[in-house]
Amino acid sequence: MAIIRKHIDNIFSQKFSLLDHEMLDKYFTDESLNQETELIVKEKWEQFDPGTDTPPNLNHVYYKLYHTIHQKDKNVRSKDTSLFLRFSRIAAVLIIGILSVTSVYFYNKDVPRINDQQVEIISHNGFRNQFKLPDGTTGWLGHESTLKYHIVHNQRIVELDGLAFFDVVHQRKRPFIVKTPAKLDIEVLGTRFNVSSYSEENYSEIVLEEGRVKLNLPNRKIQNMLPNERIVYHSFDHSIDKSKVDAEDFLAWTDGRLILKDVTLNEACLKLSRFYNVEFDLQNQSQHQQKIRMTLKDDPLEDALKLLTIISPVTYHIEERKVLSDDSYSKRKIVIKHK
Repeated sequence: MAIIRKHIDNIFSQKFSLLDHEMLDKYFTDESLNQETELIVKEKWEQFDPGTDTPPNLNHVYYKLYHTIHQKDKNVRSKDTSLFLRFSRIAAVLIIGILSVTSVYFYNKDVPRINDQQVEIISHNGFRNQFKLPDGTTGWLGHESTLKYHIVHNQRIVELDGLAFFDVVHQRKRPFIVKTPAKLDIEVLGTRFNVSSYSEENYSEIVLEEGRVKLNLPNRKIQNMLPNERIVYHSFDHSIDKSKVDAEDFLAWTDGRLILKDVTLNEACLKLSRFYNVEFDLQNQSQHQQKIRMTLKDDPLEDALKLLTIISPVTYHIEERKVLSDDSYSKRKIVIKHK
């Protein structure tokens, strides 16, 4: 087996899949490839720009963690070595930012916890992370999102602020309820669905891939959903938009893709800002009426912006990062203007 660098590149580009994780694990555990893998990952780490949310000069943290875990792993070579210990080398290499929450998934998978009924997971802007909850439910947490899981009165409760995909384990006597900032509750027993509900936005979007869900507001049920249905609940006037969609379009982000179909420029810029961890300044918004359709995967920010100018009558300008008072750097700002 030879090393395919694309899997490592995908992880450092922050657009990675479970296959990328699995292949990197194989490279680390294959004795004939281990040393080469370590050199490649070390090289990528030294070139890696984690963005504005990470303080500089953290190499000493990386080297200390990497050395500690690497030495520990040398002493634990049995076939019973847990998945967490094997993947902890990856978490050490990428401990700042990329896999900080993904490591929670592998930890939850094999390592006992003192309290296995409460979990909190945070995914920062520009990152997405795979998770596994104590009940066995798996999923992905999207950019700039927070998820809290706990048990209340024999109900599995998830408090979500942001974007998430859930593959819920069926438990007939314990419903799974997602609570959103819009005060909309999504109740299921076992199913696969996507939720987008950020506290700074005044709507919740639910797309059902498989199974059935019911949507509830305080003291009343409002809708049932079937597969490939999309519901958008607007909290400011309690209105509901329901439509038939291809659920795959709304789940593409879990595989590192961004699919935009007939969205406004404002919505496109919002999704692009989370996808690339940048800030948009959309000027003359009243002039931007055209709907946007585009698909991105492994595309650099500059390529995405050039595509935007082709399909929409806009221009863009990228402002340089600024040093803030705490010595961190501001996000890159993209100024969008009408042509």
